[in-house]
Amino acid sequence: MLFVVPDFYEDFHCLAGKCAHSCCVGWEIDIDEDSFAYYSGIEGELGRELREKISTKPTPHFILDENERCPFLNERGLCRLILGLGEISLCDICREHPRFYNEFSDRTEAGLGLCCEEAARLLLEGDGPLRLLCCDNGGGEKPEAGEQALFSLRERIFSLLHDGSRPLFSCMASCAALCGRTMPELNLPDWAGFYLGLERLDPAWTDALRLLEDRGGEVPLPERLDGIKFRRMAAYLVYRHFASAGDPGRAADMLSFAILSTAMVCALEALGMDCGEALRLYSAEIEYSDENIDLILNKIRE
Repeated sequence: MLFVVPDFYEDFHCLAGKCAHSCCVGWEIDIDEDSFAYYSGIEGELGRELREKISTKPTPHFILDENERCPFLNERGLCRLILGLGEISLCDICREHPRFYNEFSDRTEAGLGLCCEEAARLLLEGDGPLRLLCCDNGGGEKPEAGEQALFSLRERIFSLLHDGSRPLFSCMASCAALCGRTMPELNLPDWAGFYLGLERLDPAWTDALRLLEDRGGEVPLPERLDGIKFRRMAAYLVYRHFASAGDPGRAADMLSFAILSTAMVCALEALGMDCGEALRLYSAEIEYSDENIDLILNKIRE
């Protein structure tokens, strides 16, 4: 069985109290069955507090405080469960975040969600083409024919995206053609208006979209959309979403989504936003909402 990760995966370490956008704030934190049983057996004051601050309906989860903070996040941004019980006390979602796993017949592909500011930084600060690192743990099955076809096509897309002899915009157009598509329409003010109609959580994302709606037309996108960080960004979005789409049609849609997403982040940077923060916001608001992604894909298909 293969285990595949991007080149920056092993460099990741949670920033904990140094993180400006803690994943322990604003997100509902569900508790897996084993962790819930463990918490139920904790004694003393911490055990009493655990039982008071966990709701079991509809499924076990921590009850966020009035500021939408996890009740076990202290004033220094550190987890009181880790401080009191060690990292073994973390429930699955807290231990794994921001990691994701895409499962295939012959491999598991893991990565780091870009809603995490440190993951976004590591991706963008890489000094070369995105590389995938592979470990063979033995066993496993042969890849299914459909999966193998998507893996092979994805490799060709990676090669095109990192062809430094051509502008990235041109490389993206070639990637689309490789999947039987044309380059997605990148009228960014129109897309910003569309995104404003989707579910939004962070007021900063609303502000970013309004900026893009007002001034996105000023950005010379074909010239601006280039450089190694945008090549890595596009390749990583393809890594996360392309092969896991499951069929060639949806995979081609996800390629268009990766191109559109990279273009929007690039434009926000051109208009004065920090690139890492624009990418973090985009990922948190879009990549973590299946509903938002589906609505965007429907729009792309029009």
